[in-house]
Amino acid sequence: MTEALAAFRRGDLNRARALTLAELEARAEGGADAEHLAGLIDCRLGDLASGVQHLQAALAAEPANPAYRVMLARALLDAGRPQEALDHAVAPRETSAAAIALWHVRAEAAQAVGDFAAAAAAWKVTCAARPGDWRCHAARGDVLTQTEDWAAAADAFHQAFELKPDEHALRRKFAAALARAGRFQDSAEQLALWADNSPDDPAVRISLARLLADLGRFEESVAQINRAAALTGATPFAESGEGLIQIAAATGDVDVQLLKELARLLERINRTEALRRLLNDAEARGVGRDRLGFAAAALALRDGDAAAARHLLLAQNPAEDPVRWHALMTRIADQLGDSETAFASAEAMNRSSYDYHRWRERSTTYLEWVRGLAPPMTEEWASGLGSAPPDGRRDPCFLAGFPRSGTTLLDTFLLGHPDVAVLEEVPVLNEAVKLLGAMAGLPQRSVEELEQARQAYFSELDRHLDPAFAGLVIDKMPLNMLALPYIRCLFPNAPVIVAQRHPCDAVLSCFLQGFAPNDAMACFLDLQDSANFYDAAMTVFCTARDMLPLRIHTLVYEDLVAAPEQALRPLIDFVGLEWDRDLLDHRSTAVARGAIGTPSYDQVAQALSKAPIGRWQRYEAQLASVLPTLLPWAQRLGY
Repeated sequence: MTEALAAFRRGDLNRARALTLAELEARAEGGADAEHLAGLIDCRLGDLASGVQHLQAALAAEPANPAYRVMLARALLDAGRPQEALDHAVAPRETSAAAIALWHVRAEAAQAVGDFAAAAAAWKVTCAARPGDWRCHAARGDVLTQTEDWAAAADAFHQAFELKPDEHALRRKFAAALARAGRFQDSAEQLALWADNSPDDPAVRISLARLLADLGRFEESVAQINRAAALTGATPFAESGEGLIQIAAATGDVDVQLLKELARLLERINRTEALRRLLNDAEARGVGRDRLGFAAAALALRDGDAAAARHLLLAQNPAEDPVRWHALMTRIADQLGDSETAFASAEAMNRSSYDYHRWRERSTTYLEWVRGLAPPMTEEWASGLGSAPPDGRRDPCFLAGFPRSGTTLLDTFLLGHPDVAVLEEVPVLNEAVKLLGAMAGLPQRSVEELEQARQAYFSELDRHLDPAFAGLVIDKMPLNMLALPYIRCLFPNAPVIVAQRHPCDAVLSCFLQGFAPNDAMACFLDLQDSANFYDAAMTVFCTARDMLPLRIHTLVYEDLVAAPEQALRPLIDFVGLEWDRDLLDHRSTAVARGAIGTPSYDQVAQALSKAPIGRWQRYEAQLASVLPTLLPWAQRLGY
């Protein structure tokens, strides 16, 4: 055995094998050490089957020997028998070197058989014991993506990348995990760095552009398209889309995956004609629309062909992007009159949201907070509210209303006026609210504190709009309907427009619509929560409206759709503007404004339709559980 070991160590495997087998033959009862060495030699020689047999014999002779167990599990894994490897790689309790090695092989075996929970647990122990091994952290990140623990996956990839900064694929995985974890801004930063480290890769630019579009950073998104165009010799971005196909066909053959990314990007930034040209050019090069899935389906739906949209969407695997896939199928089925499929798709969309259960918990907390806003609004409380003194700046006009009540359609109409600038769902008022604290304590705020908060509002506003703009600023933020007391204290004379829609239609639309998750929008992941949110929000709004001297104009969505001019003329008078007929051409205004950062981005450029009015009646069976909450509000609002 001494000679055999020496031969093994110097790499003379045939000599080592002959001596070891001779030793085994000479021994009456064999021996664990000889069986172990024979197994190692055979595995090294590539005879895995024989090696496994010897290693099994060694472990049978000494079952408590962790080194024997490690080598058998490793040999089984190398032999393509991962389940047996996992069975032998039982989780050890000690932390010796052999135990950590066993954790390592357990992680790989569990990953190989698809037991990702066991693999994640094993990689966690291995990474803790080997914090400087970037491959362990990267492997842990890969497994965590399979369990959809995106926050932990991002952390694992970050640690791997810190240890191996020249491994650019790790930055890509890190950026992807950040996005799936809801950390979109961080993801965009990592993608930008990845793009800088892959300057000749147009696919990186398009991925970054699509994420920037999702973040509402549309000009930066178009800039990345142009960077990709410059890399591939394509024509710079134009509304017509001419020449963009070259981004995906720089080498002659069309890169279908890159083409799909580019098409989805154009759909997201509302460049319909550019998307149409891209799809036509792709067809001319032999890439049919059925291969482009989502974007082709979305365009067909915009063109009014829901049946074709359904066919095209079904050609794409929902698992690639389940939230968007089910969101689009929801709209397609709704237009086809298939309420059952539409509602089921909406449920699937909501349940596919990242960290669904955690967001449901946060929505519960948020609802409790909203319900706590109304009770302190007593007459005594209202009589104690102060007002910030005017400072020479024109008050903004606040546009609010429960989500999906037509606020985006209305602000698109208003944007057609030459003296109007619209701030699209930027939480400017939050800066003032932070200074003033809880609503219940507003009567205790001094005039100086109110004046400081008003200036904080304008300072934040100036970050988003040119301070020199002399026209009317429309601060459109739907849930400012919960902040009327703050508006009253800071801008006592400001006009407030409230968009109103039938409660059942508004809540149904919220449930059927995919939203970027935050504490408020998480309420729409569940139908009952959606109705409870409406009830709580409207209670707060109506209490404040009835308690405070505010300038409020209610615009009814159904009236706007039925007779735009008749609905808009009184509103224009209310905000102190002159009537302008360009207001009525909302479709041209929507096209001119380009990308829109709200969920309605692909709808406001369409012709007005009365189809959404009373849509809830087609879903009466699905809404049965929430009608007792919503119908009393409908009656109260005059429906």
